[in-house]
Amino acid sequence: DFTGWRYFELIEPEGERYADYAWPYGNPYAIYRETVDYGQINQIGLWLNNLPPRGQVACHLSTIRAIPLVKSKLRNPRLTVGNRTVVLPVELETGCYIELNSLADCKLYGPDGTELQQVTPAGELPLLAPGENSVAFACDPLPLVRPRARVTITTVGPPLKE
Repeated sequence: DFTGWRYFELIEPEGERYADYAWPYGNPYAIYRETVDYGQINQIGLWLNNLPPRGQVACHLSTIRAIPLVKSKLRNPRLTVGNRTVVLPVELETGCYIELNSLADCKLYGPDGTELQQVTPAGELPLLAPGENSVAFACDPLPLVRPRARVTITTVGPPLKE
């Protein structure tokens, strides 16, 4: 939902939103089991969703390039909620993930789910305030690689009330 020019890098399928739309692939659950062999791609389809009935849209495509997926690292990832930031002093290689449950319970896992190490966070554990909260993710820059991460936030405790 934007106007104007926008650059996209399509790196992997967005599995979270498959169920939001109708797809012409037969068995609706098959889409969750499909893997992409990027060496076999010979075409690309562009689907425009959530248009108003009888609405119109203009879509202009520029150069489409296949660029190699580069394994990388995220160095010192940090999460800020409001004015509180927690820094995770660790390097995550592609496919690794961190589970931060508390300042005393934070672990780094490998792509296969194997626990690699305990992590000691620095800073304050972010807290949600009633109402809207600003959330930001950052990490130390690496040369020639645009960092990307999937951040999932889960709340615990009694519901917040305004």
